Amino acid sequence: TTVIEVLAGSLSYNGQRCTALKLLFVHESIADAFLAAYCAKVDELKIGLPWESGVKLTPLPEPNKPAYLRELIADAKSLGAKVVNQLGEQEAGPFVRPTVLYPVSEKMRVWHEEQFGPLVPVVPFRELDDVYAYLAQSTFGQQASVFAGDVVKCAPLLDALANSVGRVNINAQCQRGPDYLPFSGRKSSALGTLSVTEALKTVSTEYVVATKDNAMGKAGMLSLAGAQCNCVASLI
Repeated sequence: TTVIEVLAGSLSYNGQRCTALKLLFVHESIADAFLAAYCAKVDELKIGLPWESGVKLTPLPEPNKPAYLRELIADAKSLGAKVVNQLGEQEAGPFVRPTVLYPVSEKMRVWHEEQFGPLVPVVPFRELDDVYAYLAQSTFGQQASVFAGDVVKCAPLLDALANSVGRVNINAQCQRGPDYLPFSGRKSSALGTLSVTEALKTVSTEYVVATKDNAMGKAGMLSLAGAQCNCVASLI
């Protein structure tokens, strides 16, 4: 379901991966229902050490990360957001339970800063124009996920996202897989592309061998390939 996919997308590896879902836009008509289901799943996540059975949340590696997350939470709360999951704002040293903030607005730091941790800001929106406005001013542009029952209605949004991020995921969390698909981004989120094809280009020399598109040309190319002419044989 959408809730399970968003849960994995936002909090796998404590939310500390570049492709984590870091800001959720939820239509205001379903925001309450989504938050109820999502927060229940968030609070079920087991926290502990990586080798313990069933653990989904592990200690944060950076010593200053818990304090930074507290700053973001305090800032958002001072500007009108609330902690909407029962186990939010709980921590013990490097063990930090996820906090879900709602409603988040552009006045808050977490709207502009990449939290890179177990903190999930949720933004209510009424029209797609609200999302377009965010895309226009955001400096982030790696990936985005769109969850919808009728994806055709989201066609204009998908077009806008295709010009703003490196990869658009439909009813699926953001993820990387450069062995299968190019891994890239836009704006300040990426420079260049990571993929098998791009890696091969760095150790390859591109060239073109051309001839006439006729019987003589084709016969000549096949003859060259048979004669172990490397520049032609590698193309056929």
